[in-house]
Amino acid sequence: MDELEELKDDKTIDVGKQVRMLREQRKFSQKTLAEASGISRNTLSLIEREQTSPTVSTLKRLASALSVDINAFFQPFDEANIVHTKADQRPHLLLDHGAMADLGLGMLEQLVTPLLLQLEPGARSGSALTHDGQDFIFCLSGEILYLLNGRGYILEPGDSLFFDGRLPHGFRNAGTEAASMLIILSTPHDSARYINGHFPNETQI
Repeated sequence: MDELEELKDDKTIDVGKQVRMLREQRKFSQKTLAEASGISRNTLSLIEREQTSPTVSTLKRLASALSVDINAFFQPFDEANIVHTKADQRPHLLLDHGAMADLGLGMLEQLVTPLLLQLEPGARSGSALTHDGQDFIFCLSGEILYLLNGRGYILEPGDSLFFDGRLPHGFRNAGTEAASMLIILSTPHDSARYINGHFPNETQI
């Protein structure tokens, strides 16, 4: 028996199935993915049918073409698409003027990014943001001023905003107490720059 066959067990991930699943989620044809990754269509077909094993280099090229981390190939689809976050276990970043938690951390193929943002009095976003996609804002506590397309909107607990991200926007805690809000962003390919712009700092809106 082949040494690689001996290593297979019930925990072995079907890499070909993962590649095919990610490709289909992106609505890529085999030809499109092959061209984007720089591997031959025949090789991609053999990988997806588990008739050959990809090299690490090939996996990196496929991950880049699919806009995913290479770890995406090692996560079973059912486990990678369920994110259950307990309130006392959610990962978060402590910032100079508040805190931010990514409530969708771990989702394999994120179409939206849910963020919980806590703001100290006076905390605000940076310069006016514009981007593709849409933003949904829900105020959980405190008083938040959202400047949207040159107009100010005061958000109090239970209030919300839903808008086109191409409209210039920014926010600040307009009250004297800490405030918090849920932000749901539709996530484009340049999501890092997109999300980072929503971190609070001392720059004027």
